[in-house]
Amino acid sequence: MQTAPGSPDPEGKGGTGGSGGTGGSSATTGTAGTTMPDTGEGGTGGLGTAGAAGAPGRGGASGAAIAGVGGGGTIGTAGTGGSGGGAGQAGNTGVAGQAGASPGGRSGAGGGAGAAAAGCDWTSSDGKIVLFDGTSLSGWQNTNSGAPAQWRLVGDGSMEVVPTNPSANIQTTMKFDDLCLHIEYMTPAYPPSVTGQQRGNSGIYFRRAYEMQVLDSYGRPPEIDGCGAVYQISPPLVVACNMQLVWNTYEIELRASQWNASGKKTKNAAFVLATLNGQVVQRNVDLNVSMTTAGEPDMPGPQPFMLQDHGNTVRYRNIWAKIPK
Repeated sequence: MQTAPGSPDPEGKGGTGGSGGTGGSSATTGTAGTTMPDTGEGGTGGLGTAGAAGAPGRGGASGAAIAGVGGGGTIGTAGTGGSGGGAGQAGNTGVAGQAGASPGGRSGAGGGAGAAAAGCDWTSSDGKIVLFDGTSLSGWQNTNSGAPAQWRLVGDGSMEVVPTNPSANIQTTMKFDDLCLHIEYMTPAYPPSVTGQQRGNSGIYFRRAYEMQVLDSYGRPPEIDGCGAVYQISPPLVVACNMQLVWNTYEIELRASQWNASGKKTKNAAFVLATLNGQVVQRNVDLNVSMTTAGEPDMPGPQPFMLQDHGNTVRYRNIWAKIPK
C-alpha cells in the first residue's frame, strides 16, 4: 500500500530524500531525508545544485553536500569555470553526512573539490626569470634618473638599501603585465624605542604603483600599513612577518590593469593572492586607485616593479618572477 512521505511503512524503509536546492550564487543543499524509527536505512539526502559560474579565468566553487541525520549527502556539482582563463582555485570539500540513526543507516558522501588553480607555479623552475641572484645589479636602475642602481651588494647574496636624500628607489629594467613574484627580505635590528613606520620600512611596488608593505611589525595586530598590507588599501589577513634579522618570503600574484587603445583604463589591477612566509595575507584585492601612497601612477602597457628606499637598511635577496598561466 502507499504511505505518506516520511512516515514508516511495515518494511521499515527510510523516507524519501528531500529535493535538491535551487541554483544561485553558491551551492544550495537539498533537504535531508527523515530517519525512520524502524531499523531500516536512513533517508537519502538531496542533491546540492551547482554553484554559479566563476569569473573569467577562475573556476566556480564546488557545491557543498551536507546530508541530514541518517542521510547520505550527494556530491555537489562544481561550478563551471569562466571563459578565457585557466581553472579556478580548488573548491572546498563538502561536509560528509552523519551516520544514520537507525541500524544500517549510511554516512553521506563528501562534496567534490573543484579544479586546481592555475595561476602561479612556485615549485618548478619552468619559466623562471631571475631578477637578482646576489651577484649583480645589472638588471636594476634608479627610478628617478634611469642610472644604474647604487644599492649595496652584500656578501651574503643580498642587496641592501642605501638611504639617500632624495630617496633612491630602484626598479627592474624588465617590464611586466601579469606577474608572479618571489622575493625575500630582512629588516635590520632596532631597539624597542624605535616603533611603527621606522622599523625596517620599505616596499615592493608592482607596476611602480601598488605597494605590498615591508615593515617589522612582528607581534602587532593586522594594520593597514603593517607587514603583509596592501599599503593603505587592505590590511593583512594575518600578521605573518618574522622578527628583525630573520628572512621573510613573499610570493605574490598580480593581475595587471587593462587599458583601451585611447589609454583609458578598462579594468583595475588586482592582487590575486599574496603569501608571506607561507601564510595568505591578501586575496583578490581590487586596486581601484591609480597608485598607493608614494607610488607612481599606473600606466598602459608592461611596467617595471620597484623597491623602495624609505631610509632604512632593509635587505633583499633571491628575487625571481614568472608569468601566470
